[in-house]
Amino acid sequence: MRFTKLGAAATSVALVTGAALAAAPQAQALATGHTGSGVPAVTTVGSTLYVAWTGSTGTADAKGLNLGFSTDGGQTITKVANGQTSPQGEGPALDNDGTGVFIAWPGSDTAHTLRIAYYNGSGFTCVTTLTGATTSYSPALTHDGSGHRYLAWTDLTGHLEFAGVDSSGCATTHTMALTGRLTVPQTAAAGPALVFDTSGAGNGVVVAWPGSDSAHELNVASYTGSATLANQTTVAATPPAQAASTDPVGLTVTESDLYLGYRGTDGDFYETYSEGCSPTCFYQGSAGSPAASGIGAAWGPSIWWAYFDASGHLNIDNHF
Repeated sequence: MRFTKLGAAATSVALVTGAALAAAPQAQALATGHTGSGVPAVTTVGSTLYVAWTGSTGTADAKGLNLGFSTDGGQTITKVANGQTSPQGEGPALDNDGTGVFIAWPGSDTAHTLRIAYYNGSGFTCVTTLTGATTSYSPALTHDGSGHRYLAWTDLTGHLEFAGVDSSGCATTHTMALTGRLTVPQTAAAGPALVFDTSGAGNGVVVAWPGSDSAHELNVASYTGSATLANQTTVAATPPAQAASTDPVGLTVTESDLYLGYRGTDGDFYETYSEGCSPTCFYQGSAGSPAASGIGAAWGPSIWWAYFDASGHLNIDNHF
């Protein structure tokens, strides 16, 4: 699927009209042969696309956790054997360090305790259960310009939680740890999305989430390492700017814009962008293919989206 962005002359308060949405050139996303549930995650290392998702094998409480990589845009995905499981309807998070990938996911224990690992190109290492960090949704990972990594999730009370990820122990104890854990007052209807803003707008670590209000309005803010989120805004509501049911949203960044992807209440995949400014100026989303899950997102060197269609098949979608 490919979208046409508004020209730079549009103002930050302008809305994309229905006619403009219809004029955007579109193509079908790539439907792969892989199936699953929850929300898939994507990240890139060089020209390699990594995809993680909760698969279809196993019991409802312990579906196989899948991590795969592709060098042909998702047409061929090579799975990595890992022996891990995750509950049906919940998904993993991915982040890269330029060499390998970090993966976090809800475990198959009763409390759905978060687990985290590092894939070094040959297998999972430093597999750690993050005791006390529990969720019923997909978590989120990102790292900032200094290499500090962050994990965010929606806890069992519905509140957003944040923590740093300390992987320094991997070489000795073969475990990771959470640092500076914080709970904020905001509540969510699904797991959050995270990205570090490299667009030049200076937003730092940006978080997006569907609200716990009845409309599940989309919220965007900056996480500054305190229990108060900064610059919080709500994306305008028409055309649909609500995540359907409890579907997580996708968040990524290019050289000039933040991009937000979500499944609208009409069942279509929507994309909106920030035009290189603070999160208070997201434009309305342009509509794309039907989606049946939350959205995973990544950049490098084009925008990658991942979601499940109505038949449960993993879809890979990208544009420049």
